[in-house]
Amino acid sequence: MDQRPSYRLPRTVVPRRYALEFTPDLTAKHFSGTASIQIEVIEPVSEFVLNAAGLRIEDVTLAGDDQALAAAAVTYRGEEEEVVLAWPVPIERGLWTLSMRFAGTLGEDLRGFYRTTVDLGDGTQSVIASTQCESTDARRVFPGWDEPDFKAVFAITLVVDPDLTALSNGPEISSEIDRSGKRRVIFAETMPMSTYLVALVVGHFVLTSPEMVGQVPVRIVARPELSHLTDVAQEASVAVLDFFQEYFGLPCPAEKMDHVAIPEFAAGAMENLGCITYREEALLVDRQRSSPMEQMRVVTVIAHETAHMWFGDLVTMRWWNGLWLNEAFATFMELLATDALHPEWDVWTTFGPGRAYALSVDGLASTRPVEFPVGRPSEASAMFDVLTYQKGGAILRAMEQYLGSETFRKGIGTYLRRHRYANTETADLWDALEDASGQPVRAVMDSWVVQPGYPLVHAGWDSASNRLTLQQKPFRYLGEGEGTWQVPVVIEILSSQGSSETVRVLLGDDPAGIDLPSDVLWVKVNQGGWGFYRVAYDRRLWERLVPSFAEMTALERIGLVDDAWAGVLADQIPLEQAVHLWRRFGEEYDPDVWSALYRQLSLLDQIASEEERVVLHALIAEIAKPVFAEVGWSRQDGEDVRRGRLRALLVRLMGTIGADSGMIAESHRRLMAHFNGSETILPDLLSAVVEVVAHSGGMAEWDMIYRHFKSASTPQDETRYLYALADFIQPEAVSRTLALYRSNEVKMQHAMLAMSRALINRHAQEAAWSVVEQSWPDIVEKYPPSMLQYLVQPLGWMISTDVGPRAITWLDDHPIAEVARVFAQAKEFQAIHLGLARRLDHRMDGALGVRGKS
Repeated sequence: MDQRPSYRLPRTVVPRRYALEFTPDLTAKHFSGTASIQIEVIEPVSEFVLNAAGLRIEDVTLAGDDQALAAAAVTYRGEEEEVVLAWPVPIERGLWTLSMRFAGTLGEDLRGFYRTTVDLGDGTQSVIASTQCESTDARRVFPGWDEPDFKAVFAITLVVDPDLTALSNGPEISSEIDRSGKRRVIFAETMPMSTYLVALVVGHFVLTSPEMVGQVPVRIVARPELSHLTDVAQEASVAVLDFFQEYFGLPCPAEKMDHVAIPEFAAGAMENLGCITYREEALLVDRQRSSPMEQMRVVTVIAHETAHMWFGDLVTMRWWNGLWLNEAFATFMELLATDALHPEWDVWTTFGPGRAYALSVDGLASTRPVEFPVGRPSEASAMFDVLTYQKGGAILRAMEQYLGSETFRKGIGTYLRRHRYANTETADLWDALEDASGQPVRAVMDSWVVQPGYPLVHAGWDSASNRLTLQQKPFRYLGEGEGTWQVPVVIEILSSQGSSETVRVLLGDDPAGIDLPSDVLWVKVNQGGWGFYRVAYDRRLWERLVPSFAEMTALERIGLVDDAWAGVLADQIPLEQAVHLWRRFGEEYDPDVWSALYRQLSLLDQIASEEERVVLHALIAEIAKPVFAEVGWSRQDGEDVRRGRLRALLVRLMGTIGADSGMIAESHRRLMAHFNGSETILPDLLSAVVEVVAHSGGMAEWDMIYRHFKSASTPQDETRYLYALADFIQPEAVSRTLALYRSNEVKMQHAMLAMSRALINRHAQEAAWSVVEQSWPDIVEKYPPSMLQYLVQPLGWMISTDVGPRAITWLDDHPIAEVARVFAQAKEFQAIHLGLARRLDHRMDGALGVRGKS
C-alpha cells in the first residue's frame, strides 16, 4: 500500500533526462512546448504521477525498446498540482521515453514562466519572459518530477522571434531560423540538477563580452537601456567565481555563467545553474553615482548566488527541510568572498546588525528551529527568513572560527566531493566537518539547528574564590524558554599588567568555572562577537567592562549594546543601564554600532509622548552632534568607506528621529542644490538627505521627489525616491503616496516593500492600513503569497495608535498560510513593544535624562 503523503510523488518512476522545447508568444501571453523525458521505471506500474500546475497536456505517449503506447487517460489533481498518466497495460521495469505536448499561460505573477512589460518612455513597450521556479513552480513551466531529489539532465530548446535574445542554463550550441521565421536556439545539456533550477529568459537584452574564468565564460545581461550599468557586476562576477573555484578546490559546475537582470522579480536573485537571475537593483549599478553600500549589495548578491553553484546546485538538499543549509551557507560564503575581495568594506561587521535582528526574532516564543520538518512544499516558504540567512550564516561562521578556517574549508571540500551531483541531509555536512576536524561537530551544531532559540550566558564573579562562573538558560522576551545548547564560549581576560588571556570553553548543561588572575581588570565573554548567544554580566563585571567600550572590536560593541537592549525589552534590566551605555557613543565612529543604536532609538520614538520626545531629541543631540562635528558634511582626504556610511547614518538620525532643525535645514538646502545642479551630494549621503527632506517636507518636496522617481536613470535612484515617499508625514502627502503605491506606476516587486515602509511610519500607519483593508482582495489575487509578509512585519511597530490591534484582528480573520509564522512573530513583537511602553509610561524622560556612573 502506498504510504506516501498525497503531496509527494511515488518513487516508482525516476526521470533521467529531459529534452524540453518551449515556444513562448510574448504578445499573446502564452507558451507551448514539447517534452521527451527519458525515465527509469523502478517497479511495474500502471500509472505515472507527475507534477503539473496550470498546464494543458496532450498527445502523451510512451516508448520502450519494442513498445509504443498512448496514455489511456490524463487526470489532473489540481489541489496537489499533479497529473496522473494512466496506461492500458502495466509498464515493466527499465528505461522508457515519455513524450507529450503541453501549453500554459505567461502570467504576470512573478512565478513559473511569466512576462514583464517595460515602458520605454517613448510610447513603446518591451516585453520580457523569464522563469522563477523555486520552490515548486517548475511544474507551471513543464510537466515533470518537481521535487529536489529527482535530479536529471536537461536539454532545452527555445523557439523565439528572431530579434529576441534567448538564454537558458547551458551554453548555446546552435541557433537557426526555421521555416516559420522563428529562431530555434538549442542549449547544451546540463549536469544532473533539480527542476527548481531550470531557467528560461527571452527578450531584448544586451550581453557583455564573455570573460573567461578558467574554462567558464562569464557575462552580464541587461536591457539595452541599462546596459551601461554592468561594469561593477562584470568585475565582481569574475573575481567571485575565481575565488570560489580556488576555495572549494572544484571547478564551477556550470559550463557558463550568465548573470541576468530581470525588470520584475519577486526575490532578490535566483541561483539557476549557469543562468542566475536578479532584480535589476541587485545587479546593475552606476560605479560613479552609487554609494559603496549600493555597490556592496551587488557584489554580495553575486557572491551569494555564485556560491550556490556548488552548495545547492552541485550538491542539493534531499527535501525542503534542508533549504536552510543552502541559504545559510551561501550567506556565509558571500561574506567570506566579499571580505577577501573588498576588505575595506568590513562586511563581517556590517553583518552584525543583521545578526542582531536574527537574535531578536529568535528570542520570541514564536520562533522556529533553523531546520524543521517540512511537509507540503508550500511550507518551505517559511524558511526564507532571517533565521535561515542571518542565524544560519552566523552559526556557520561561529563553527568556522571554532574549528579554524583551514580545517573548516577542508571539511567543506570533502562534503562537496563526496556528494557531488547528489542530494544530502544536513548531517552529511556535519560528518564531513567531523572527519576534517576530529571535533564533535554534529553534537554541537544539532543543538543550534534542531531546536529553536539560543542561550543567555550569565557571567558571575565570585570574589571569594576569584572565579568566573558561566551558566546558561534559554533567552526569551516573554515567558520562559526551554533547551540547552553546546555553546562554544570564547572569553578574554585582561589583567592590570596589560596582559590578555583568551580562554575557550564548551558550555553545556553544567556551569563552567574559570580561575581569574588576582589582578584581573575585566572579563569579556564572547570575544570577537562571533557567538550566537547573549551575555548577562553581574554588576561587578559590568561596571569593570563598560569603561573599555571604546577598545572593543565593533562586533563586540554591537553585541554589548544589543544584549543590553534585549534586557530592557525583556524587563530584566532598567532602561537607565542601556542609556548609560549609549552616552559613550559620543566617541563612537563605527556605522554598524550606530546602526544597532538607531533601531533602539526608533522604537523609543514610536512609543514616546510629545513631551518625552523632546527629551529623546536632546539625548540624540548630546551623543550624535559631537561625532557629526568630527565627521562633517564633506569627505576628507584618506577617508575610508565606513566613515562615509557613518556620515549618512548621523544625518538620517539627527534629521528624522532627532528633529535637529539645523540638520533638517541643511538637508533641504543641499538637496535643492543637488537637483538644480549647483552642488553634488556624495553618493553615500544622498539617500539619507532625501529621507530627511521627505520626513520634514510638504507637497512641494513630495512633487520634487516623485519627479525624480519617474525620471530615475538607475535602479538605485528608482528605489531611493520611491521608498522615500513613504516617509512623508503630512496627510495630503501620505494620501498621494498610498495612491501611487496602489497604481501601475510602481513595479510589483517594489509595491509591497514600499507599503511596508509606509506602515512603519507612525504618521501614515492608520491611512496605510486602511488602504490594505480596502485593497485586500486585489492584493491577495495580484501578489505572490510570499510578498505579503511585507504587510505583516510592520505590525510590531504599530504601537502608538489603535491601528495595531485592529490590524491583528483583520489578519486573524483573513489568514495567509504562507506567512502564518511571520504574523505570529509580528504579534509577539507588538506585545513586547507595548509592554515596554507601559513600563515607561510617564517615566521615559527620567530614564533618558538621568546621568549615572557607567
